[in-house]
Amino acid sequence: MHLIILGAGTAGATAARDVVARGGSATLIHDHVLPLGGTCLNVGCVPSKYLIRAAEQMHVASHTQFPGISVHGAEVNAGPLLEDMRGVIEGLRHRNYEQPLPELDGLELISGRGQIVDGHTVEVDGRRFQGDAVLIATGSRTDYRGTEHLPPERVLGNETLFAQTSFPDSVLVLGGGYTAMEMSQMLNRMGVKVTQLQRSRHLLSSQPAYLGETLGELVRQEGVDLHCGVQVSTLEATGNGIRATVELNGAVRQFEASRLLVARGRRANTEELFADGLQVEQTERGFLKVNEQLETSLPNVFAAGDVLGTHMLVYTASADAERIVARLYGESVEEPASESVPWVVFTDPQIVGVGWTREEAEDRGIPVEEAELPVNRWPRFSTVREERGFLKLFRNRETDTLVGARGICPQAGDLASELALLHRYKIPLKEVANGFSPYLTLNEGIQRCAAKFGD
Repeated sequence: MHLIILGAGTAGATAARDVVARGGSATLIHDHVLPLGGTCLNVGCVPSKYLIRAAEQMHVASHTQFPGISVHGAEVNAGPLLEDMRGVIEGLRHRNYEQPLPELDGLELISGRGQIVDGHTVEVDGRRFQGDAVLIATGSRTDYRGTEHLPPERVLGNETLFAQTSFPDSVLVLGGGYTAMEMSQMLNRMGVKVTQLQRSRHLLSSQPAYLGETLGELVRQEGVDLHCGVQVSTLEATGNGIRATVELNGAVRQFEASRLLVARGRRANTEELFADGLQVEQTERGFLKVNEQLETSLPNVFAAGDVLGTHMLVYTASADAERIVARLYGESVEEPASESVPWVVFTDPQIVGVGWTREEAEDRGIPVEEAELPVNRWPRFSTVREERGFLKLFRNRETDTLVGARGICPQAGDLASELALLHRYKIPLKEVANGFSPYLTLNEGIQRCAAKFGD
């Protein structure tokens, strides 16, 4: 088996390792738009979570909920902080990609932009590579449409935000999804004046309003100038920044900042990927459509990771690649239930979700009921007077199994794996309620919430 792989992020590298481990070989083609490791390592998960944690320390240094504790604030020196962040990225990239990949027997690394000629052939700078199959793992990027006329140095996306050597004094954030929320709160805590404009009526528009509205109230309390239900009419450069003219609550308003952060959607990296004449099914933003085998409409050409435009998570990208390689080797692979994939928004407090919401379950005809545990009734948090958030569990009344969960509370992400296991393996919630959970632990909240259901 010889697999040709386009893209050296998580999905591409995972596929290469798996093929070689099975005794096959791979050609891994990397265009160096991003360094080895792709989005998550270089301009996504790693730098964002580094800065989110740093901003959390800034916030804690200025706020306390304990009487008798005095805080005196903190100052940020962006230069050393951002330099250290990049050092962390470089260290991880060297350890996980730059050092091990060239040492894999059977793996050939090719630098350049590949174009698919057919289901067995990829061309790079006039050189053709043949394989048994092709895997597209080229990822995605910020959708900058509508900002092309602005000075590029004033427009930021996740690809450019983490390349800065200092923080701007003010920023307009377009969007209200997980990236927009994580970055707006982080920048605000770093001392940046943040104005955030969201088109939908609440943040996290694909989720129930109670999550976005709760988060919106909390970030406003911290100082983010958040506006929802906004229609942006124009974006224009000013003498020292960017001005947005918008319609808000029936009135025309203007907002200005020194930089614009675009976080309102993604586009697939599929431009010029296919030779002339090849017809491959894609969405309007270039994301590839695939069947249950993760095969595109072009036979023998598969796709994994963000280029699919589905979960867009590093762990699902890796899982996609593993499934494709296993099937290429004729192995039976269990089709994972997409609704069992847990997700986390790394704001403070964090947001966690798995499975369907109550409304989604009802739409599917499931006899669903809901239990809610407010944070102030959660021993881990009530002990320290924490009151931000809740956990909601949705169960199938007939089977006593979890159909979904949504929560917002400090460290909510640490609930994700247990909730996903309960959902995937249909563990009766009565068993959860009757189990043992150490007092004052985070996961005790799941047990206490499950206990709210009757028989």
